Amino acid sequence: MVTDIYHAKVKRGVMCMKIVDTLLSAPFVKDLEELKESEEEEKEEKEDQDLAEQGKDILLLLEFMKKSVPYSLQNDTHRFIFPKGIAVDQRMAIVKELVRRESTFLQSMFLIESKLYTPLHEAALKNEKPILASAHLKTCFSDLVQVNQVHQVFLARLHQKETTWTGDTTIGDVFLQLSQRFDVYSNYLDNYPSSIAIYRKNINQNPAFWAFIQRFDSQNPTRRKFFSLLTQPMNHMEDLHTLLGSLIFYTPTQHPDRRLLDQALSEFKQLWEVIERARTQYASIGALKTLEQEIIDCPMLTDTGRGVLSHLTVYRVKCTIDPSTGTPQTLSADREFPYLQKYRIYLLQDCIMITRIVFQVEPFCGEAQERARFVSTAALSAVKLRNTNHELRFVLYTPQGIHLFECETADAMKNWTDVVNRALVDAPKLPIPNIYVKQSPINVKSVG
Repeated sequence: MVTDIYHAKVKRGVMCMKIVDTLLSAPFVKDLEELKESEEEEKEEKEDQDLAEQGKDILLLLEFMKKSVPYSLQNDTHRFIFPKGIAVDQRMAIVKELVRRESTFLQSMFLIESKLYTPLHEAALKNEKPILASAHLKTCFSDLVQVNQVHQVFLARLHQKETTWTGDTTIGDVFLQLSQRFDVYSNYLDNYPSSIAIYRKNINQNPAFWAFIQRFDSQNPTRRKFFSLLTQPMNHMEDLHTLLGSLIFYTPTQHPDRRLLDQALSEFKQLWEVIERARTQYASIGALKTLEQEIIDCPMLTDTGRGVLSHLTVYRVKCTIDPSTGTPQTLSADREFPYLQKYRIYLLQDCIMITRIVFQVEPFCGEAQERARFVSTAALSAVKLRNTNHELRFVLYTPQGIHLFECETADAMKNWTDVVNRALVDAPKLPIPNIYVKQSPINVKSVG
């Protein structure tokens, strides 16, 4: 009997072990983890609800606004949209965000004035060989110092509005007062390319200036690099665009502030256009400098207001031009192989540049490298473009000669002719002699 009891206990022990193994199995543990995560999610949702009920929605709102998409003046759909279920004074919340961002911006501007401009200015007054010349300091920093002063006044007015805020308080008048000093930004944008050129030259040729910048970057408490700080005014204007658009979105049309905000937005749009033009012009100059380096024997292209509108790779076809009709006729000997040379044509705002593709073959290199060699340029006022019966060919008339070119595709042909014709319409009309009428057929050859 004792043996039977012993066997029964052993059997029950084995069953308990199996139950424990089942409970500790992976699927069961996974279910426990999912249950725990579900409970934590429910707990977080309850905490969020309690937070909203306790009147702390403004903290959630500001955190949301920091991560929201910047407002674009070209697309009114991008603005601060308040999360659903949060009941706050939207306009007041945006004003608080304005004050926060303005304070952060002024910290950066104070850093520029105190840690960059002041030490460099003192060194220029004391030393015979300053780190940066006084004339260069004026070009690089005078506008930034004025921007700092303007925004100090702007922040003081924002603080005053914030402390006396009511439902009828206007904030558009503060933006309009700021827009009256946009001339400071215009000067800053005009001098920005010159400032960058001064910095680039001194960093490469002035070891003292390079060491000064390196020390500033390593000791800067905000961890913003030197060149990043220089772009802060433009970046800050984008932040102000964002918040101004949000204020307009949450201001009813009957509110006394709505008209002031709309006027301020119009002023900001004009400044934004100036900023975009400056960016485009600076990018165009960079592209032209790159083009000068890539093209063999290329003349100097960089000029104010000039940029590359388009370029096209074509093949020049050997032909003769009928003087009476101006119609190109391919030579019979070249019909089997009509292509003479590969060309690339560049269209700029005021001229057209023709280059010929040459191939460079290096020893032990598996393929030929293409390079463009300069052939000629012509002012757009002296250029004519004419289509032919061939869907891929066009005739280009320039003072240097008449060329029959063939495109690679029909789409490339259509896009190119459309762009060139628009550029020819916008080109300045200059008195150009008639160079296209010839008394005898001309064998059109490469100009280069």
